[in-house]
Amino acid sequence: MALKNRQKAEKEYKKAQAAEKAAEREYKRALAAEKAAAKKAEQKAKAEKRQQAQEAARKAREADRKAKEAERKAREAEKEAKEAERQANQATVAKKPAKKTAKPKKAKQTAKPRKVAAKVAKPAKPKRVVKASALAKPKRLRKSETEAGIIKKHGQADKPYTKQQDKEQEKKRKAFKEREKQLAKITKLHSKEILEGKVVSISNNVPDVKDNIIELFDVKKSYLTGDLEYEVLKGIDLKIKKGTFVVILGPSGSGKTTLLNIISGLDKANQGDVFVSGYNLSLLKDSHLTKFRRDTVGFIFQQYNLLTNLTARENAEVGENLAKTKNKALGIDEIFKVIEMDEHMNKFPSQLSGGQQQRVSIGRALAKNPKILFCDEPTGALDEEMGRKVLEILLDVNKAFKTSIIMVTHNPNFQYVADIVISVKNGSITSVKHNASPKKPSEINWG
Repeated sequence: MALKNRQKAEKEYKKAQAAEKAAEREYKRALAAEKAAAKKAEQKAKAEKRQQAQEAARKAREADRKAKEAERKAREAEKEAKEAERQANQATVAKKPAKKTAKPKKAKQTAKPRKVAAKVAKPAKPKRVVKASALAKPKRLRKSETEAGIIKKHGQADKPYTKQQDKEQEKKRKAFKEREKQLAKITKLHSKEILEGKVVSISNNVPDVKDNIIELFDVKKSYLTGDLEYEVLKGIDLKIKKGTFVVILGPSGSGKTTLLNIISGLDKANQGDVFVSGYNLSLLKDSHLTKFRRDTVGFIFQQYNLLTNLTARENAEVGENLAKTKNKALGIDEIFKVIEMDEHMNKFPSQLSGGQQQRVSIGRALAKNPKILFCDEPTGALDEEMGRKVLEILLDVNKAFKTSIIMVTHNPNFQYVADIVISVKNGSITSVKHNASPKKPSEINWG
């Protein structure tokens, strides 16, 4: 009897071991899938940036081509003007002697006709006749081919660079490369202090780490494409307190997404200090930025990026496994109650609506208990009802877990639910407003 019990116990133990190994394999697969998804998203972002840079380069080449074409037409116009000048000179020289010989009376009065012929043969210096404004007339006749006409036809931007402008562009390129060298040097000298979260400033700026979770000092971002430098952010100064709900508004191309990418560590500034949760992101290496994003912040994008072979709960557990310590992670059950998905935890993404999938992505981001949650158009792909629900959940998360939320949106009505509203235009912050009494999502107009 004891032998049978022992054999039975051994079988149960082996089954438990097999189940544990299977769970471990599943966890590794999920982790690998999450890393693959993150890598794919990063590659996509890089591809989009590369495509934008290529498009900018193409436009620059097109502008240069138009400028050269305008310059060629101007040279042709100048050549035609010179030809017209030459013909005018010939016509003047040919006509002037004929006018002098048209006075026969003086020739008859003289007794020596040979001398009359000699006097008629002398030209009256036709150069003095042409000297006036005959040379300028052909240019005025072709006004469209003059410098003013070219600018009117093609635009001021298509005018060829002057030597002074070329010098300015060269100066900008050198300054751009010098800033990159300076950042690399500071990072190398203070890498240990940076990793420990100690304040290492580029320009002697000291952040208020106690009250502010984000501080930016004279942050500039530009992209160097060929010989041209495109300035996206122009000296941004910003302070955001802990636990606030912030909305960044701005039209397309204003620089709001670039600002979000720099604050979240997805991109790096060319100049200035970017302090987030005590770290100066401007000085962190790529590998250290990856660690910062994993341990400190969470992301919610317009696309849900859920793992299709995992349930809603398992997708959230992927975020939980990324937490620095298990004690830091929030409970999955608690999170699913907050996002109102506790009844759909065991469903796969294909069985959920768009709004439900977005809520699961919020739960996944919250599972590792980030200090800051970055949201890039989180309601952009949702209808009004689901969008309001997601916005309400984000506000609940902000209040329940004291999580700082930074949201980028093009919907101006979202400003009424936020604590702070930052308006961005042409790469600069135009205003920072504080709402004393934010509204509820149900109280705002959606359209």
